[in-house]
Amino acid sequence: MAGCIITISREYGSGGRIIGQALAEQLKIPFYDRGLVEMISEKSGLSEKFINEAELYREEAIKYAGYDVTLQMPLTHVVFHAEAEVISKIADEGDCVIVGRCADYVLQDRKDVLNVFVYASMENRIERITKLYGDKVSNVKSFITRYDKDRAAYYDYYTDKKWGDLRSYHLSVNSDMGINSCVEIIKTAYNNWKDGVQLV
Repeated sequence: MAGCIITISREYGSGGRIIGQALAEQLKIPFYDRGLVEMISEKSGLSEKFINEAELYREEAIKYAGYDVTLQMPLTHVVFHAEAEVISKIADEGDCVIVGRCADYVLQDRKDVLNVFVYASMENRIERITKLYGDKVSNVKSFITRYDKDRAAYYDYYTDKKWGDLRSYHLSVNSDMGINSCVEIIKTAYNNWKDGVQLV
């Protein structure tokens, strides 16, 4: 059987991270999400807080986020290049699930990658975020919209693709159908991919 790395891009509040984690557990392969931040921090020398926030900068903020004195490049560029190196190294180690961090773009030249996009209705996203944050967020819909816009700005700035463009992914799943259903669909695609069955 050939190997297969699964990358998961997702709308904020769609449950993409939860799906990725459950998928990795069922497939018994490594899962990389928040753990990537620590690895990128070690690689770049930047704080985990800055790395977490880098993906949330709009294009204007990216341009003025400060410079690395040694490399003479914006610090967000340092983050992106460190992300790319870490993700490439992880992929070389074997099957895994990677959430976010432009992993689909970083690994675009590999043939053993299954790119997935997770989306959901605004209603269900609002419900999920409300359960997560309670009354800490006053206008949940605006919070979600801003998160998606910032995430898209980062992705679009560093890649030659558009975040959320379905043509950039092998599979798109709507988590309104349920987390378990999404996991099963992606698992089927993963197993077919490893067996050499072409997705149509």
